[in-house]
Amino acid sequence: MSNLYISTYPATYRVDLCNTLCGRLGCKIYHYVPVECEDAVLEAATFEPNRLPVGRLLGKSYAKGLKGLLDRERPEWIMVQEYSLITLRLLCLRRRYGYKVVAMSDDSLDMIRGNDFSWTHRLARRVVPRYLDEIVLHSPDVCDWYRAHFGKGLFLPILADERRFRHELERALPLAADLRPGPKPVVAFVGRLVGLKNIPVLVRAFEPFKERARLVIIGDGPEMGALKEMAPYALFTKALYGDCLRAWYNLIDILVIPSMREAYGAVTGEALMAGAKVVVSRKAGSSSLVREGVNGYLVNPMDPNDISRRIGDLLDTLSSGRPLCLRGSLLPFRFEDCIDNLIDYLS
Repeated sequence: MSNLYISTYPATYRVDLCNTLCGRLGCKIYHYVPVECEDAVLEAATFEPNRLPVGRLLGKSYAKGLKGLLDRERPEWIMVQEYSLITLRLLCLRRRYGYKVVAMSDDSLDMIRGNDFSWTHRLARRVVPRYLDEIVLHSPDVCDWYRAHFGKGLFLPILADERRFRHELERALPLAADLRPGPKPVVAFVGRLVGLKNIPVLVRAFEPFKERARLVIIGDGPEMGALKEMAPYALFTKALYGDCLRAWYNLIDILVIPSMREAYGAVTGEALMAGAKVVVSRKAGSSSLVREGVNGYLVNPMDPNDISRRIGDLLDTLSSGRPLCLRGSLLPFRFEDCIDNLIDYLS
């Protein structure tokens, strides 16, 4: 008998979870890819060569081959992503094979309150959790909601393995010294340059601080041209990965996430782990990582004055020309502690 983790090819921020489940529990990992995405998924992956997720890729026949996989492995439990068709199929087959199904959901409190990405997800949330054995969630508030409605909910924020990530931050310090755009504090955004990220509101909120700080926009997307016209004084980079991104985390003093809708926002945890303070939209799932006045502030993403006030509050605590070194982590949770809780439940 074994345990299985079946998911789409994971995002970079889930690689540590994927590899830890495999290493500590001997969990067998399978990545399935929707037919329409299969040919592009590996080409588009941005993993570094030494950080590929463990596991096997299931091909176009994964749905047909699922019963064969279950016959072969006879799992005690299976962990899956969200309320996908494969989750529904596994629930239908559960009675025959006797395993437990644990799902992971990226729901934020804002999504639960009606700001969902789709009506199908909203419908699935009303039905599927009733049949799951447990559901893993990334926000304490969302956990409370699920427990109140379905009697289940296990908290696990989306975090990188702190030991690995901080070692890589330290390794990137020499590159950070080369990239440093000057002595002023750095206020930054990291992510896709699309409408839901609400970056024009950040630009308006930053206007009063153009002489005190440097605005850096890290990412690619269709709004790049308009944003460059709107903020000619800002430094725009392309989307960055690996040591280049970690070098910038060492340079960022304040990360701003002004999204109008954000299931989580893994960059919030990465910036906090690098010692940067954050100004985060109340609509972002990663708002659960913010401790007001301690490691940052929560803001109304539709109010540039609110964002501007909090950027100013944090800039008042900073000075120009800070020493470039590995700062202490500002995360309120540790990856090891959170993963221990999950593994205790699963084992």
